[in-house]
Amino acid sequence: MADTPTKYKIFIASPGGLQDIRTAFRDVIDEHNRADAKHRGVEFEAVGWEDTLPGIGRPQAKINKDVKTSHYFVMVLHDRWGTPPDTEGKFTSGTEEEFHIARECYADDDAPMREIVPLFKGVPTGQLADPGKELKKVLKLRKRLEREKKFLYGTFDSVEEFKTTLRELLAKWIRDHESGAPPAAASGGPLLPTSPA
Repeated sequence: MADTPTKYKIFIASPGGLQDIRTAFRDVIDEHNRADAKHRGVEFEAVGWEDTLPGIGRPQAKINKDVKTSHYFVMVLHDRWGTPPDTEGKFTSGTEEEFHIARECYADDDAPMREIVPLFKGVPTGQLADPGKELKKVLKLRKRLEREKKFLYGTFDSVEEFKTTLRELLAKWIRDHESGAPPAAASGGPLLPTSPA
């Protein structure tokens, strides 16, 4: 075991309504650090808007600083899009702005961003028949990701499935660290198998 583990920050972006997922995110990372990562010279740090300190200035800009210093970005969407981060900006939700910042960092060789992982929680078929304004935006982003072919997204239906996916990602990132694998190419590429919708 290394004396000082290499630390990697993982930012989770999501709108409200996914507190169970955000809690599971932190629990799995803590568990993985104790059980495996630290013994292999790695420590993952869970980061999200909850960790941003209050103070003067645009709140979303403070959160964006955490995105910019993260190595991995996990975005989770379900049936809500979220609220605009300000009254006059170009982004319609904080999560959308965080995703935009993460993509900029991913394309910047000087930024620490190594991977972006979009995950979509399944929505009941009945809800898809009448999705409403927020879910329509989620579905539009999913279609955009399919069209751009820069990121493969994953889907899950339960907290347990999310935990399994996150554990698999953490294990992969440790293997990448151990092999000295360079960050994923800025042009995008396979990050995770796409589950059927």
